[in-house]
Order: sequence, then C-alpha cells, then structure tokens
Amino acid sequence: MEFQEFLFLNPVYLFHKNQKEFHEELVLYFYFIVLVFLFQKLVIFLLDKLSPAAETADLYNRRRIARTVFVAIAGVSSFPFFFSKLEHLPTILGLTAVGIVVTMKDVTLNFVGWFFIHGSNGFEVGDRIEIDGVKGDVINIGLMRFTLMELNQEFHVDQSTNRLVHFPNHIIVLHKTFVVSQKMDFVWDELRICISNDSDWKKAEELCSQILLNESVLDSRMFSEKIRELSKNYLVRLGKTTPIVYTTIEEKKIVLSLRYLTPIREKRWHRTTVSRAVLLAFSSHPDIILI
Repeated sequence: MEFQEFLFLNPVYLFHKNQKEFHEELVLYFYFIVLVFLFQKLVIFLLDKLSPAAETADLYNRRRIARTVFVAIAGVSSFPFFFSKLEHLPTILGLTAVGIVVTMKDVTLNFVGWFFIHGSNGFEVGDRIEIDGVKGDVINIGLMRFTLMELNQEFHVDQSTNRLVHFPNHIIVLHKTFVVSQKMDFVWDELRICISNDSDWKKAEELCSQILLNESVLDSRMFSEKIRELSKNYLVRLGKTTPIVYTTIEEKKIVLSLRYLTPIREKRWHRTTVSRAVLLAFSSHPDIILI
C-alpha cells in the first residue's frame, strides 16, 4: 500500500501511463527538466574535453550559447504540456498571473536594464565599469544580473581583489555608470613628483619630459591607432594626446605633475615604470632633491 502511494514519483510508470493526473504531469515535467539539465552538463563536459577552447573568452561564449540553446529547448518542449489540456489552462494562467504580480517590479526593471546594457550607451563583457561605488571588470551579463570582478580602489592601484560582485540589471537605470570600453581602453593618469624649492626645477622638468617621450617607457603610437579605429564609429575628439609635464608651486615644495595616457589594465605597471625612470634620472643630479 505504501509503495502505491509513491508510485506517482516513478518516471517509468508515469511515462507509460495513458491517463495522467495533473500532478503526475507536473512530476513528469520536473523529471524532463532535470534530464535536460544533466544532458546540457554532459554536452558541455564533452565539448571541453574533446575540443578545448584556446581562449577563456571562447570557453565563456561557448558555455553561454549551450545554456541558451538548452533553455530554449526546455521552453519550447513545455508548450505541449501546458496547453495539451485546456481544462487546466485557467489554473495555470491564474498561477502565472499571481507570480507576475508578485515579481513584476524587479523582473521588469531587470529586463529594462538588460536592454540598457546592450544599448549603444551600455557595456559588454571585458569592459571596466564603476557603479554604485564599486569598480570592476565585467565578466558576465545575464537577463537578470551582471557580474563584476572587483578592483581594489585603495591607493588608486586598480588591482583585482578576486571577489565577484553581482548586480541586478535594474541598477544601471537607477545609478550613473562610468565605463571604460575595450574599444577605447586607455585613460589619463597623473604622477605627482615633489622636489624642494632650491632644486633645479627646469632640469627636473626637462628630464621628466624626456622620460614621458621615451617610447620604451610609453609608446604613444598604440593610442593613435586605437583613436583612428574608434573614429570609424564614433566622433572622438581627445585633443592633445601627447604626454606633458605641469609645474606648480605649493607650500615649501615644487610639484611636477606627469600626465600621460595609459592602457587601463597597465596603469599600475606604467606608473611603476615611469617612477623607476624618474628615480634613476634624478639620482645622477644632486641639485634635484626629492621630498
């Protein structure tokens, strides 16, 4: 008798049964979804083993496409189940309406945010963005949320913290977003160097200018190429893109501000390279005193 009570959980029994109750069809549909999920995992596993992706981006795109295809298969396959028996249609529509009423706000806003993200003023996987006080690289964009690899903003080093931050898509509608696109992945950086008032500031300024113009330290040609490529689709007016040294007087010191363009992901490395070059150049000039 106890076995008979749980017979409706047997997928083989349900599949061969001619006249199924509504709850039995729900159980059978659940088994179908589980089977599709496991088959998807198997297909992805075999693809990774038989044809490994050369790049991480290729692996990500392949898995995302596979998930989308299997979700579509599961959705299309559910149509016969939901609409095969019209007597259950009012119940299904009623439950669907209740679910929509409860979740409509966040779901609708997330869909709107998804369209904003994929619009001309949005962003894509690989871009670096800052939103709601969090900066990071976009590593995934879904229908409901997007994910950032967080960057440490202390001391302006922009190094990864190895933490994932998930945002609902609707946050892009509610908050302003700063985007550094892969198509234009360089920013202005500024390195401040302080010397004493009695230092030879003219010589220090000249040495700093020579360092910034040295292509072994900073290659300005790559910025020009990217600007030309970007100008094919956007009206880009960056003005002067060559490095420059600004000299200002502050209390008890002279400040040399070295301003230059740098790739966003090489910002810290370029700052280190420029700093080392300045220290080496100043070390042979005792009349330039760093403070």
